Amino acid sequence: MTEQTKSLLMGAAVAALLILPAAAAEDWVTWPQRSYSARGLKVDDFVGTLLVSVSNGGNATVNVSGTRERTKQVEVYSAGSTVVIEGQNTESVWDWHKWFNFSDYTRSKPDQLVVKVSLPRGSAVSVEDLVGKATIGDTMGPLKFEASATESKIGKVSSAKISLAGTGRIDVAAVTGPLDLDIAGSGKVTVGPSQRVKADIAGAGDTALGPIAEGLDVDIAGSGNISTPRVNGPVKVDIAGSGSVNIADGVANPLHVDIMGSGDFSFGGTAVNPHVSSFGSGSVKIKAYKGHMSSEGMASVDVGTPDMPAPPRPPHGPRPPKPPAPPHHGDDDGDD
Repeated sequence: MTEQTKSLLMGAAVAALLILPAAAAEDWVTWPQRSYSARGLKVDDFVGTLLVSVSNGGNATVNVSGTRERTKQVEVYSAGSTVVIEGQNTESVWDWHKWFNFSDYTRSKPDQLVVKVSLPRGSAVSVEDLVGKATIGDTMGPLKFEASATESKIGKVSSAKISLAGTGRIDVAAVTGPLDLDIAGSGKVTVGPSQRVKADIAGAGDTALGPIAEGLDVDIAGSGNISTPRVNGPVKVDIAGSGSVNIADGVANPLHVDIMGSGDFSFGGTAVNPHVSSFGSGSVKIKAYKGHMSSEGMASVDVGTPDMPAPPRPPHGPRPPKPPAPPHHGDDDGDD
């Protein structure tokens, strides 16, 4: 055998090892499917991939697969009407750099864990301390979702409490009830239509929301931003830093804006009795308003076409003197 032939064979062998599925190289195992009489799911301290599908009834089912080492670190059991999936990781899930390369979600290490769950529609889902991927269908039930680094897609739910601490992205199709958001870091969250929203953003987080039917309460500390095409109901915005809030349309009844720093607020709808407080170089733009507008601090409010004119400003400086009285043209009673 020539040296050239040996080199070619060696190269082919190396290439085969590189393309060999990670599962085969790491002794991938699959548990038998388990069935539970449950209408809820709780996942805690989980590193891997979570797939949740929705059925129109029947029992909940769980399928677990992964490397032998990773599957040994998972416990699945029922607690009342809830299926519980617990990871038993020796490393904290918050140290996510040890588990995945999140700069490329198309790759994962061979110690990946995959859990597939089927739930009846209307089930409650609670996910805490997640690092990895999640896909959750239209459960139409309440959702609690907390992750430190993730790429996740979630369907329609009845209410949502979402926390993203770190990096990644979470997409939610729609929330028919209240939405509570907490973003710390540089992650991105997108949500479809919702009823009312409470959002806290610390850092450079980016949030894109659908139409909001019953009010928005936003608190931004840092350079994060939030946008939505429409809000009806009370709107309260607090910005400390260079963050921004952009609302394209709606009726804010009432509107209250506080800015400390260089943050920006833009509202393309109608504000009712707007109050603006600003200290710094931030800007406030309002297309129209009804009622009384009040402002304090260094607020510079740019109003487009208000429904009612702004109240007249009081005159500055002393009043101008009255014009002299016209001369009297009556009969002259004096002597010649």
